[in-house]
Amino acid sequence: MMATIMIYSYVIFIVLSITVQIQSQICEKTAQYGQCSTNNACGCFHMLGADDGAGICGFLWPTCSRLVPCNSSDNSCLQSNTICVKHPQCDDRPLCYPVTMMKENICPPMKNKMNLKWKLNFSIVAGGNGFGYDLNQVSLVQGIYIDDDKQTMYITQYNSDRIVGWKFGEESGEIVADVTVDKKNDLLIICDQGNERVVQWSRQKKIDPKIIIRKIKCNGVTIDNNGDIYVSEGETHSVIRLKQGETKATTVAGGNGHGYEPNQLNDPAHIFVDEQYSIYVSDYKYGRVTKWIKNAKEGIIVTKQTIPENGES
Repeated sequence: MMATIMIYSYVIFIVLSITVQIQSQICEKTAQYGQCSTNNACGCFHMLGADDGAGICGFLWPTCSRLVPCNSSDNSCLQSNTICVKHPQCDDRPLCYPVTMMKENICPPMKNKMNLKWKLNFSIVAGGNGFGYDLNQVSLVQGIYIDDDKQTMYITQYNSDRIVGWKFGEESGEIVADVTVDKKNDLLIICDQGNERVVQWSRQKKIDPKIIIRKIKCNGVTIDNNGDIYVSEGETHSVIRLKQGETKATTVAGGNGHGYEPNQLNDPAHIFVDEQYSIYVSDYKYGRVTKWIKNAKEGIIVTKQTIPENGES
């Protein structure tokens, strides 16, 4: 009985000594790998000979091949700055674990977690105008990236083939990239507005994108059944087509300056090509959709809604 008490006291003394030296924390009544820190990547590593689930709180994912087994005779570690712990996920034998992975700056104590409270002071930085896909709405968000340099937040949405950029403080976003899919060749065709280009990106191979059209202020992009690519352009107020295997694009809609005449477009945005190769074009600054039959010089107004200067309709 005396020997048992002495051994247990010796183990606890070692644990406390290590805790003071490396500013780590003891975990008690905690399962092996149980949560012991506000950092979920940390867990409890049981000490040999310690009772009641006692151990040291440390980082859960060290490289197993770098951990050396403890001395079998006395479970000591010859390496400096290591401690003998149980780590059955790496080895059935006790292993020497680096104490640098047990510091409180890596594994903060759980007591801090109990005091955490959310501050409910917040402001809406994008959307807040109901469900929908208008440029002042955000719905079914799948990805967000914040560019501090350009003070812009980029948002991708489910079932919306576009990327919208919201400048900090603005009440609506702007389309910075439009995307379509070349299913035959398994490629993404992207209107990269910020870099004024159209690129294709393989969905299978991790390679750099290929630029297929340079120096173009594109608004939208689509592809037809032949694999020909159509791009709407805001600067020339036109839609161009790039046939497969060709390097020079041709104008297939608009291109006669901006305006409201049947042969004109006004900052064309989204485009669609049907099975008869008719092109449907939405004018961003006029609120209309026109249909351009194959080889036509003028479009047919399909729908129209006047948009006042203040943007309200």
